Amino acid sequence: MAVAVLTRDPIDAQPYEAALAPLGLETVAMPVTKPAPAADPDALVRAVGTGSYDVIVVASPRAAHELARAVAASMPTRVTMPDLPDVYAVGPATKRALDIARLPAQLPPNVRDGAELARMLVAKMKLAGKRVLVPRADEGRLDAIAILRDAGAEVVDVVAYRTVAVAADDPNVQRGAELLRDGSAALCCVFAPSQVAALSAIVGALGKLSTTFAAIGETTASALREAGAERVVVARLPTPEGMAQAVSSVYPP
Repeated sequence: MAVAVLTRDPIDAQPYEAALAPLGLETVAMPVTKPAPAADPDALVRAVGTGSYDVIVVASPRAAHELARAVAASMPTRVTMPDLPDVYAVGPATKRALDIARLPAQLPPNVRDGAELARMLVAKMKLAGKRVLVPRADEGRLDAIAILRDAGAEVVDVVAYRTVAVAADDPNVQRGAELLRDGSAALCCVFAPSQVAALSAIVGALGKLSTTFAAIGETTASALREAGAERVVVARLPTPEGMAQAVSSVYPP
């Protein structure tokens, strides 16, 4: 059976494993990055506890987890949060994380990243004068924030977490690294630009690998190409099904 290396945590990789199995692919999780606390770990708690917002934009499952933590810390006696403003999620995984945390959120269809969500909000509502909370990663892209501010929104931009690269000798990445280096991996599925840099640091120049790369979105695909990857396919939607559809365009050969 051919192998696809997934650059994420084994638990987070499970839905992708299930989606790729019908293509005849065995998957190997290779978590090249891991979340870490923000430089100011209480910044989001303060923002949630002291501010009133019209909209909250959540672009990743980790941001959803951090928002839930901040809500719980700022309002510890509540079971649900009916007084929260409209919360918008990017992608089903983010929506699931918010649902688990009992934070009702809207999932706009066909929205692949924060910038597309911001453009959708600009088209949907008058944002001038509205307060928008955006919890994000330290290295996260700022496109969505710029779009919202250009529309007149008062954006509260809070770094809620960091993503750090794991060490090259971390045992959790060894099997995936070996498969990629020796050409045994038919595919390598990558889920964020930060993972591209971390992967390169572990396995070396991506252009020298014989694998085909599958990117969760165009931003990640661009990072892969900039890192030298020559064979890149892109998921049309940031979901396990979207990734499987992209992979099916090149595998089986």
